[in-house]
Amino acid sequence: MRELISCSNLSFTYAGQTQPMLVDISLKIAAGEFVTIVGATGSGKTTLLKQLKTELKPAGEQRGDVLYQGTPVAELTSNVSAQQLGYVAQDPQVQPIMATVIEELAFPLENLGYSTAEMNSRIAEVSNFLGLNQFLHMPIQDLSGGQLQLVNLASVLALKPQVILLDEPTAQLDPTTAQNFLNILQQVHDELAITIVLTEHRLNRVLALANRLVLLEDGHLTYDGDVSTGLRRMQAAPKLQPFVPAVPQFFLAHHLDATPLPLTVTAGRRLITQRGWRFKAAPLVEPESIKRPADWHFEVQHVSLRYPTTGDILHQLDLTVTPASWLAIIGKNGSGKSTLLTVLAGLRKPQHGKVRLNHQIIWKMKNRDRLRQLSYLSQNPTEQFNGDTVTEELTAQAKLASGDVTERVQSALETFKLQAVAEQNAFDLSGGQQQLLGLALALITRPQVLLLDEPTKGLDPATKLLVGRILQAKHQAGLTLIMASHDMDFCAEFADTCTFMFNGCLTEPQPTRQFFTENFLSTTAVNRLLRQQVPTALFSQDVTQITD
Repeated sequence: MRELISCSNLSFTYAGQTQPMLVDISLKIAAGEFVTIVGATGSGKTTLLKQLKTELKPAGEQRGDVLYQGTPVAELTSNVSAQQLGYVAQDPQVQPIMATVIEELAFPLENLGYSTAEMNSRIAEVSNFLGLNQFLHMPIQDLSGGQLQLVNLASVLALKPQVILLDEPTAQLDPTTAQNFLNILQQVHDELAITIVLTEHRLNRVLALANRLVLLEDGHLTYDGDVSTGLRRMQAAPKLQPFVPAVPQFFLAHHLDATPLPLTVTAGRRLITQRGWRFKAAPLVEPESIKRPADWHFEVQHVSLRYPTTGDILHQLDLTVTPASWLAIIGKNGSGKSTLLTVLAGLRKPQHGKVRLNHQIIWKMKNRDRLRQLSYLSQNPTEQFNGDTVTEELTAQAKLASGDVTERVQSALETFKLQAVAEQNAFDLSGGQQQLLGLALALITRPQVLLLDEPTKGLDPATKLLVGRILQAKHQAGLTLIMASHDMDFCAEFADTCTFMFNGCLTEPQPTRQFFTENFLSTTAVNRLLRQQVPTALFSQDVTQITD
């Protein structure tokens, strides 16, 4: 196959840093490949991706060569780079610059001097291919995250690129929307023969599309080859083991002879049937006892909220929260989960109904009193930063509560592994570190109730596990958590009750295992894999193999 991209002995050090982010990377990518780059936060994935397009390259010192079709990337003309090397970012909202969809699609074509007739032809073709016809005149601000990411992909495809670079493109999307986006990306790759180079944390869907896996560890390329062998390498590496998706992890954990490893539920179920493997439920581990607070009350009564443009988002919603419970609210993007949390936090007053915390109406409480009892973490934690250093942010928040401020700050830095960035500005942290700081700020006042809006969004699996274990410890000590999330595995592993957000209301909360094992679509990969043999299984440790 024709070689498109070549990195030879590539090292890169960010401006102002002494330690390189990339060390001696050599990598070749041929036309038509689908390459997935995997690594923990800080491993250099995004940095490597940005070396492949000169407009994205951050400030710093580069050593070694990066070539596109034999030409150094830095020497490509702006037209060649724009047309042949497309890029889709992690956050759908950062790329669009125009007011409407059709203006956004036209903008890059107009900049490159295409005629009106050619622009119309290309926009018509890409809109039909991606099903964007009905959105063309919609304001960008009115699109959902999934629709916006499709527009970003469409604006790239309109230029007929040779390569599309994608940096965790599904990180901000709910599972259904993410799957739809990846289905379209597969169609783009298969039918248009476009080369795909993608970084991703959520591997359970994307690896089935890739023909090649590249592993980065602390800036070093440690593996480059087929997906199945790479997954075995990841399972053996402590930093990368949490990244192994549920289906191949099941086969590896149970030492099942499978070469290559199945990557999808369908492939896994077929192999289990072919081999005649049988499983039974493993004894369930009894959960640790939880310290239940006495004389505690949190209740939502007949809450309704209506937006003038879209209508009802909350409709006569009722909810009684059990002390020291962990409730997961599951629903698609735009279902009203975030709006509900802002109402519960006292940040938005509904048109009808009441929310009471310890018999007080939440939005009538004094700010200081409310913040001592209830904390809220939005899905964008930077909204709650003041622009100070990490230590200063934590100190200001700790002063809202009684007790030793210095001790609380030091404990938070240690618990959330923020010591190394303690004196950095909060806005200069990585996305994962900002999420950890947001959670530390929410917990430092030691509230009774913690409201979390998509707390695992954008986190790599190792950091997600750290967050889960921290919250689990707080929960067992008596903290009540109400969490909006579309991360099924995280909800199944840590929450004790779950509910759907639907039609402005919540379904009746159910115990987590009952909720996921009775669901047909919204459940874990292992449950879908084994539901015919062990209907109660959610994770690989929930079953053992029958060997007699």
